[in-house]
Amino acid sequence: MAALALLAAVYAVFLPAAWLRTDLRGAEPAEATFHAGTCVLGRCSVTFPLQGEEVTADLPLGTRARGHAEGDTVEVRHAPGEPGRVVLAEDTGRGTVAALLAVPGGATVITLLAAAAHVRRDRRTQDPTDPANPA
Repeated sequence: MAALALLAAVYAVFLPAAWLRTDLRGAEPAEATFHAGTCVLGRCSVTFPLQGEEVTADLPLGTRARGHAEGDTVEVRHAPGEPGRVVLAEDTGRGTVAALLAVPGGATVITLLAAAAHVRRDRRTQDPTDPANPA
C-alpha cells in the first residue's frame, strides 16, 4: 500500500512538471537573471522585466541548472498573462520532457516487478504440492 502511495506521489509531481515544459515550449521568451538554489528540487528562481516591472518567479521542480550561477543571464519562457509560470528555455526540449516522464514510468515498472515477486513468493509458500514446502 505504501508503494502505491509513493507511486501516486511520483506521478503527481513529475507529470505536471513535464506538462509545464511542453505547454511553455512556444511561450513568450525573456532574458532573466538566475538566482541559484537547489534547482532539481524546484528551489531556484529567476527575475525578468515584464511590462516595466521586475517579476521574480520560481523555476519548476526538475529544472537542470547546467552550471548556471547566481546572477547569470538566462533565457526563459513564460506563459502570457501568467508570468509566475516560467521555465528555462533550454529546459523545454523533448529530452527534458522524456527524462521527467521516465521517472514515473520506471517507478511503475519497479512497483509492478516488486508486486509480482511478492505474489510469487506467497504462492510458493502456500503450495502444498511443492516438495520444498513440507506440510
